[in-house]
Order: sequence, then structure tokens, then C-alpha cells
Amino acid sequence: MTFRVSVGISNHHVHLTEEVYQKLFHSPYEKIKDLTQKGEFATDKMVTLEGPHGKIERVRFLGPFRSYNQVEITATDAHLLGINPPVRKSNDLQNSEKITLIGDDGQVTLENACILAECHIHMNQDDLKKYGVEDNEIVKVHVGQKRKGIMYAHIKASENGVLDFHVDRDEANAFLLTDKDEVIVEKCQEEDLL
Repeated sequence: MTFRVSVGISNHHVHLTEEVYQKLFHSPYEKIKDLTQKGEFATDKMVTLEGPHGKIERVRFLGPFRSYNQVEITATDAHLLGINPPVRKSNDLQNSEKITLIGDDGQVTLENACILAECHIHMNQDDLKKYGVEDNEIVKVHVGQKRKGIMYAHIKASENGVLDFHVDRDEANAFLLTDKDEVIVEKCQEEDLL
């Protein structure tokens, strides 16, 4: 079975605990826009990321607060900062990269906090049944109109998941993808995973 999914392009961003947020900002955040996934939103607060070789300014804090701190960047960002974060699923932060965050009112250096996020497909339980896939399953994704290719993504199921194929800005640029483009997803064969 194959099925179509729309593309959601993710720019660099940070997820923070309330404790770390308060070290960076003394004023509360304001929600400025809901994101595709239910309950997630962009805020008005931004940080500067600092690495050994450079800085990236205006990196948005996405709410709500989480139980862990996570900085998601692209490979291009990593090169500019002079760091080497691993490609990981969200919240898989063990032995990830150290990074410094500078807010309006303070700065924090976080150990094991920075990753390049694996591309993934958000789903809910009804989607899993409809498309015959399982949480964390690896699927093959046919991407691109002008520049075609194949990517491999994992299924990320949650109770309130909204069907969406998430890639970062570098991945989108490589295949000339834009938000709301559609990709075709199919189950992997054994030889695809070797």
C-alpha cells in the first residue's frame, strides 16, 4: 500500500524546560502561532545559539514547556557553529552535542541537548490502522517534483498526532520541497533496510 502525506518543513528551534527558560528569560512568553501538531505552538521568544566557531541568532522557542531541553538544528547550522550533533529521534539525547543558549536575560550551556532531527511522519492511532504501519516503523518516502529522490523516515505516533512528513530546512532544500507539497509513502521491503 502507498499513501500520500503533506510536507512540513522545520527550521532550527529549541524546546525548553521551565527551569531553563527562566534562566534565559525573566518575562513570560506569548504564543504567536499554533503549529500543525495539536498543542504545539511558536512563541515570541528567541535565543542565540553559540558554538565554538560561531553564533546563530533568532532561534525560536517552541511551546509548551517540556521535561527535557532539546535544540534541533540543520547540518548547515552545525557547520557554522563548529559542532557535530548526531542524527536522532526527538528526546534521544544521550551522547548528543553540547550547545550554549543566550536569551534576553541570561545564558545556559546545555550538555547532551543538540541534535539533527531524523525525518519522521506524525500519525495518530487511526492513521496507523488506516495505513497498516506501526509506531517507529521505517518507511520509504518518494520526494520531490523538480528534484526527485527517496528518503527513509520513521513513523512517530501520538494520541493527537496530525498526519505530516517532517523534514528540516536542509533536507527540504536538497529536494526543492516546499510546505504542503505531497510525498508518496510506501512500506519498506527487507532489502531496503540492509
